[in-house]
Amino acid sequence: MALTKVTGSGADGLNLSSTDVTISSGDLLFATANKGVVLGVTSNTDSNTLDDYEEGTWTPVIIASSSAGSGTYSTQSGTYTKIGRTVTFEFALTWTNHSGSGYIYIGGFPFNSASQTYYVVQTEQITLGSGNVSFTSRIAGSDNKGFLINFPTGGGDRAAIALDTTGSVNGSGTYQTS
Repeated sequence: MALTKVTGSGADGLNLSSTDVTISSGDLLFATANKGVVLGVTSNTDSNTLDDYEEGTWTPVIIASSSAGSGTYSTQSGTYTKIGRTVTFEFALTWTNHSGSGYIYIGGFPFNSASQTYYVVQTEQITLGSGNVSFTSRIAGSDNKGFLINFPTGGGDRAAIALDTTGSVNGSGTYQTS
């Protein structure tokens, strides 16, 4: 006789059939770390194992390239989802009285990037005391900050965006971790 139902604590929670496992209540938990769900193959290979998922928040900051400086934030929020090595994020920042100088870096990303450079932020807009600028962001390899690069409206080369004492920026994107 084949086992067709597992009952625990007086409640049906796990049902087995010849083709499926059904969990009708509770969660699927592994007894030890470094386990995962193997997808699409019949053997456990790292490339086909979902073994890392995380959601969370992070605190983005403005860091200037020449002199990091500091400022006052009225908005400073970020969220992320990490699946395997892929990190998808969103953030919002509004600052005043920033004392730094040089180009704008967004710092505090939740994980360091992999060893290559990523252009990660979807095209968004930054508002500085001097006006609005469309931008992308570049995270250098093995780093957790990215500098903002503008898209000139009349064409031409992209350039890093200089820090202004006041501003706001919203962004989202994806990058890979090690």
